[in-house]
Amino acid sequence: MNRPFRVCLVHAAGPLVPALQSLGCEVLSLSPAESGVYDMHAELKRQGFEPDILLQCERLGPRLLLAGLEQITAVRVFWALDPHLNAFWHAPYVRLFDLVFSTQRRWMPHLAACGAPRLRHLPWHAPEGPFLPFAERSRLAGFVGRLGPTRPARTWLAELMRELAPQDFALEDNLDFPAMLDFYRHTKAVPNESITGEVNFRLFEAAGCGCVVLAQDLGPEQAELFEPGREMLVCADALELAENLKLLAKSPRLAETLGRAAWERAQAEHLPLARAKTILREAAEAPRQHLASQDAHFWLTLALANLCEAGRLPGSEEAVAERLATLPGVQAQLPRLDENACLALCARLRLAHTLKRLKRPNELSALLHALDVQLPPEPDPRLRHGHGLALALTCSMCLLDLGQPGQGTPDMAAALRFSARAGITPPNNSEGPVPLLLAWAQRLDEAGVRARGGFAFDAEEHLPASPNECLHCALHLHPGQQEALRALTRGLAREPGAEVLRLGLLSELSLRAREDWRVSLELGRVCLQTFRPKSGFEELRLAAHLAQSLGQDQEFDQALAQADPSERLRRALAR
Repeated sequence: MNRPFRVCLVHAAGPLVPALQSLGCEVLSLSPAESGVYDMHAELKRQGFEPDILLQCERLGPRLLLAGLEQITAVRVFWALDPHLNAFWHAPYVRLFDLVFSTQRRWMPHLAACGAPRLRHLPWHAPEGPFLPFAERSRLAGFVGRLGPTRPARTWLAELMRELAPQDFALEDNLDFPAMLDFYRHTKAVPNESITGEVNFRLFEAAGCGCVVLAQDLGPEQAELFEPGREMLVCADALELAENLKLLAKSPRLAETLGRAAWERAQAEHLPLARAKTILREAAEAPRQHLASQDAHFWLTLALANLCEAGRLPGSEEAVAERLATLPGVQAQLPRLDENACLALCARLRLAHTLKRLKRPNELSALLHALDVQLPPEPDPRLRHGHGLALALTCSMCLLDLGQPGQGTPDMAAALRFSARAGITPPNNSEGPVPLLLAWAQRLDEAGVRARGGFAFDAEEHLPASPNECLHCALHLHPGQQEALRALTRGLAREPGAEVLRLGLLSELSLRAREDWRVSLELGRVCLQTFRPKSGFEELRLAAHLAQSLGQDQEFDQALAQADPSERLRRALAR
């Protein structure tokens, strides 16, 4: 191309516009205030702007979904800024685009669940600015963020920091962006905490201001961005956080060396200009996919249906249900029960379930009856994997009448028929919904199904779609059921950011299995990971006492050594 790129930005972060302009791009920046569907093709015609690249940046405020993309000749790009909070509806939505960026590498497989055409990792960016020497910084440590009952780990972190640095820690909330950057530029160290184990904005904001970030251990994705031990300090738990903060307080030259290294890395690799260059390079290489009008309608409708199921588009359920009814495959066309038909049927059943809660029950029962009558009674290969497995789960869970307190009678026989078609039967002919839920949780786990990113599951309202959600339902029906408690505790151990949930489950399990020192050992470790050292040591000492009383000292020592390769816990317990 001999002329500069013409770029249309939708909900782009402010620094991205001048960054693209500095590269010679002609930029149209749009920020529609409304939520819902927005006709992008019509808006570009109104603006008289024909872009080479259309980039939509996700925004948590208005849930904006673009229509008319099949009529746009530009390379269509979507930047998922918070896939950890929105992957459940991003997965179908990104099928409308030629190129998809994700700030979170870990969530890229979730975004590709419906087949993203071209998916790339593009982290958030750091602020540009000068480095302020540490001699001119007024505080050892500081944190900017909201506290409260919905963020217990963050609240415990703030309480711990006040104990560790009572005269040299500042906590701020509701700062505007310039004030926040000024706060960080006068702070030496910033402890970080993320909601779901994601690489968050605070890492870039603090490091870009030359702070030493005391980061949670988020693994290689975070380490690729800032090198542990050189450009940030990683803290596996409250003990390591305390040790690192003490080290920085005693070694001001080391602290400034770390902070300057973080700032240099941010300014060299993580500024908006670097992100703009990546966007242009990837967009220039991305082949524009043919998007038929029927396909655009299909994927946009599925994204809207997922948002409705989660309660994110209140008042839109009936209109979206009408859109769903027009999709191919939703009339139980079983000879064509391919992956897309399974997706469409799943979405229609789940939205019909939502509408049943809204006093419209007939559609759901009619769909379930049609499927039950037309499907063969024996196991069906189409329902044993992928979206077919999800369809069998959805049918079975609808028939158990989950998420419908007091609104119907479970049809256990039909639920078992749909489960058997997917090759799932409760063990030993167990009766009732809980054994079936446990069997489904195990099968979904074996199939690699993971949590729906950002879906606030409530067993009182929703149908389960993942192993952990099945286990939540089992515990809702049978509180304290130990098999479900233990399985959910294990499942959440694989989900970064789920430590607070595990804390509650382990606490309940410790009351029901008082002689199991392994539960107390794990509970103690999770307490330390969630910045509660006093409670953590109480549980660890209780675990040691229980093991000793059972004559299992050696087993306890082995388990502790395996959980504590740095020997930090054992040294602290020995004091």
